[in-house]
Amino acid sequence: MQLNLTLQANGPVQLPIQYNHLVQGFIYQSMDNPLLRKYLHEHGFLFEKRRFKLFTFSRLMGQKAHFHQKKKGLTLTPPLHLLICSPIPFILQELGTGLLRQGRVRLGRTQLEVSQIEINSPKVSQGRIAVRMFSPLTVYSTLPSIEGRNYTYYYTPFEPRFGELVHANLIKKYKLIHGSPPPEKHFAIEPLNITEKDHKVTSYKNFIIKGWMGDYKLHGDPGLLQVALNAGLGAKNSQGYGCCVLKNSKTKE
Repeated sequence: MQLNLTLQANGPVQLPIQYNHLVQGFIYQSMDNPLLRKYLHEHGFLFEKRRFKLFTFSRLMGQKAHFHQKKKGLTLTPPLHLLICSPIPFILQELGTGLLRQGRVRLGRTQLEVSQIEINSPKVSQGRIAVRMFSPLTVYSTLPSIEGRNYTYYYTPFEPRFGELVHANLIKKYKLIHGSPPPEKHFAIEPLNITEKDHKVTSYKNFIIKGWMGDYKLHGDPGLLQVALNAGLGAKNSQGYGCCVLKNSKTKE
């Protein structure tokens, strides 16, 4: 399930380049149910010692975007569009209710008017789809270094381990949502014309996170591919990573 938000402002919107925490913050604050808000923010859904928030969101998309490298800032020309996805309808229902009731959201120092909310429920009925990333897909492992300290290694879409970890992550989400594994175990992710420009080095609360935009083909059980659309691909989904849509869909970019 998807919420496609249209946000309006009186003029250009000034943001830091790394703004994911601001979007995540207003998503939590906009949820109409305070118990759900607290549960997701502080706990999430537990599965094998891992906690999943089971929502993800896209980058903010405006009519125009201008980066200010020296000031480390970003100017977006409204209207702005934001896609929020979750496999749990109740999460998006509470979010939509809160957004309608409040009518506005705060993004840093800027207040934005919620001018439109569209609800979409794209369905996967076959074992092969093409998706476009609306926020970077990040896949990583924590590995020991020669000095004995652990470090984070981020995989590229051209390494076999990339697809293996995307698959393992999707299986966990599927089991958490459905209570059992998918009927078919096969899964593959294939990059489509991915180049170095699709590689994005970002940060979340001063932690460096590397990920990849672009288009990908997904092969696997339709139910598993549905989880990819609803819960996101890869890791750190609730921090604004791994949001994808069906390629050539009418979702606003």
